[in-house]
Amino acid sequence: MADTNNQMTPSNKNTSPIRLDHAAIMTTDLERAIAFYTDVLGLSVRVIEDDPIRKGRRRAMLFDAGGRDVVEIIEMPEMAHATIPGRGGIHHLGFRLPQRAWHALRARLDADGYPYQEINNCLFLRDADGLVLELEQAL
Repeated sequence: MADTNNQMTPSNKNTSPIRLDHAAIMTTDLERAIAFYTDVLGLSVRVIEDDPIRKGRRRAMLFDAGGRDVVEIIEMPEMAHATIPGRGGIHHLGFRLPQRAWHALRARLDADGYPYQEINNCLFLRDADGLVLELEQAL
């Protein structure tokens, strides 16, 4: 519902227990990207590892002052090729849901015939514009 200042008034109607978990970005240089997010923005490195989902890639998970993972950096050296427009970019948005809500969402996706992949207890689907969404269960 809008007020006179064209601002949205918060409403709990239809609100899901979903919360943004992290943003995943692509980079051609993992070390340089880590340096930027740690030195410039003040995030901290939780882990640098072989990517458990995207085989053959490395990734880093960075966390904020509250200990929450907020940025996943995925190394994609092929983006440096001259035929690839732009550099960097959003790879996907990661959301976290309580287990019951996660299972209910998966059941809705199944009932609606909405395409998704389930990998390591995470659902991967695309939004209306093709952006990849990762939905994981909160434990």
